[in-house]
Amino acid sequence: MSDATLVAPGGGEIIGDSADRRVAILSDHDALHATHSRFGPHRDGADLHVHRRHADFFYVLDGELTVRLGPGDEQVRVPAGTLARVPPLVVHGFRNASEADVSYLNLHAPGALFADYLRTLRDGGPRPDGYDQEDPPQDGGRPVTEAEVGAVELLEDSERITVELLADGDEAAVVRVRSETGDPPPVHAHERHAEAFYVLEGELVLTVAGEDVRVAAGAWAQVAPGVAHTVANPGPAAFLIVHAPNAGFDRFLRALHVDGLSLQEAIARSGFDERPPA
Repeated sequence: MSDATLVAPGGGEIIGDSADRRVAILSDHDALHATHSRFGPHRDGADLHVHRRHADFFYVLDGELTVRLGPGDEQVRVPAGTLARVPPLVVHGFRNASEADVSYLNLHAPGALFADYLRTLRDGGPRPDGYDQEDPPQDGGRPVTEAEVGAVELLEDSERITVELLADGDEAAVVRVRSETGDPPPVHAHERHAEAFYVLEGELVLTVAGEDVRVAAGAWAQVAPGVAHTVANPGPAAFLIVHAPNAGFDRFLRALHVDGLSLQEAIARSGFDERPPA
């Protein structure tokens, strides 16, 4: 499937794999770098730092992650099923402070050479020129209150489908969907942003260039800008959708699920970056 990326459960480019730490790259597209990580009990992660040009996201799959915020190193617990969003210039770090393993997705939007930075940690050598990470600034950075942990905007909750907006910053929108069954929307493309899916439960069917690919629980699928695609869940499923950059996806979802507009009306009102295939 040359027009999209599919990473099977347990797959990805391995950065490290040991008893107390496993890190695999799922995506290194400029718009979105993503990793799947497992840390053992009391394993330290990144020390306090800031990013100037991109946001950092942590979605905890199992266990509990501790995100460290601000120059005062405030310890914030992030349990399973929770997203933490850290915008640019908010001081942060992370660790596993618990007695059990934690597994999580880490998203950097835009990518800002994050995957290349991880490769230098694995292979040795200098940090890549232009990688967007610095020590905490002397002024303390942006207020810790600008970070979001556990934010959920419920857009629809019915017997058929639950749609929750977990993040709606300019850098990326993250949505969690639970659906009994879902017919595919019309085939479409996004010109200015990438779209990714992570399956939490069940299975999705992603259609790209007329080819159907099954995306199992624990798998990551990503479609690059300009690639025509659609997606459906043939049975009960739960999954994350990431649009990076946001490109009006949050406004589109509110118009569709809250205001009850049709698909085309919601696209028109929100200015969302979606069009029929050429």
